[in-house]
Amino acid sequence: SSPGGPSDASRSGAAESPSSEMETSRTDPAVRKETTVAEREPLHRLAVKTNLLYDAVLMPSLEVEYRIDDRWSVNLEGDVAWWKNDGRHRYYQLATVSPEGRYWFGTRKPWHGHYVGLFAGGSWYDLENGKRGYKGELLITGLSYGYMFPVGRNLSFEAGIGLGFLHTSYEEYLPIDGHYVYQRTSRTDYFGPVKLKFALVWRLWNQNREGGAR
Repeated sequence: SSPGGPSDASRSGAAESPSSEMETSRTDPAVRKETTVAEREPLHRLAVKTNLLYDAVLMPSLEVEYRIDDRWSVNLEGDVAWWKNDGRHRYYQLATVSPEGRYWFGTRKPWHGHYVGLFAGGSWYDLENGKRGYKGELLITGLSYGYMFPVGRNLSFEAGIGLGFLHTSYEEYLPIDGHYVYQRTSRTDYFGPVKLKFALVWRLWNQNREGGAR
């Protein structure tokens, strides 16, 4: 070769450059396609639920959970049963409110996987079986564990349990001749399962559709 001409290494590098560019150009469409598919996956920020176990015992339930990020969410639960039959002196009245903070373990998709939570709550109740009644309030606090899994693009099931401490103070009474006769006031403390859940979940507020970021 002439002294002023390109070296063999230069010619080799120049020969390899088009090939590298072609390989990059071949992979780029796949990367772009994969990114586009990921962006189209629903990224729901909100979930509305009902506990099917409570619904089955005629205590309609409603929960709302807000996803803060991939790891944290907050949940608010409300349950109400307000049934009565004055003629037979049967009362099944119970109202519960329970907030909860949750930590989600690392999963590939939001709203899919295991979580642990810290909850508290309060209830007001009046229960009577025709012979004896109990009217009072209770407080609960404890830890929860659960698992949520999708069954559709916007639907999931959630199974969970809550273990903790329950304290209640209540009045016992007897229905006698159309009157409710006070008997005594009692208190009960309990430690163990205080929540049980198998919920139908409706996931809402898809941020990918709105162009929001995770």
